[in-house]
Amino acid sequence: MGDNHCFVCGPDNPFGLHIHFTKTEGGAEAEFLCEARHCGWPGIQHGGITAAILDEACAYVPYFQGLVTLTADLQLHYDDPVHKGELLHIRARPTRVTRRLLEVEAVITGAEEQVKARAQAKMMVLNDRQKQQAGLTDTAL
Repeated sequence: MGDNHCFVCGPDNPFGLHIHFTKTEGGAEAEFLCEARHCGWPGIQHGGITAAILDEACAYVPYFQGLVTLTADLQLHYDDPVHKGELLHIRARPTRVTRRLLEVEAVITGAEEQVKARAQAKMMVLNDRQKQQAGLTDTAL
């Protein structure tokens, strides 16, 4: 997105996940390989990493539409543990769009489309005043 140091997608963050999202028809998608450094319990990806990935996937949906948003609400569902060495597929799409809010759903799947985790997010579209208050100027995006 706008910051090369973003924990999830920033290429310049030495501690980041370096996930590259691509635009799909109306949504976003990416892949991610769980490594030992992403684990909480031995061999199992930390739930906070999973949450960060889902939040970022939801944020890319409005970003790819040219909108500046912040997450207003994020509901998570952990369905199946992510294991070290597992290649994940991440997809997000809008489910409801209004002038001020995008509702987005995201899902992480593993091999054979096994659902690992899901999220529903409400992404608040910022007006110019809110962008300024948040420090999100056009030069920062």
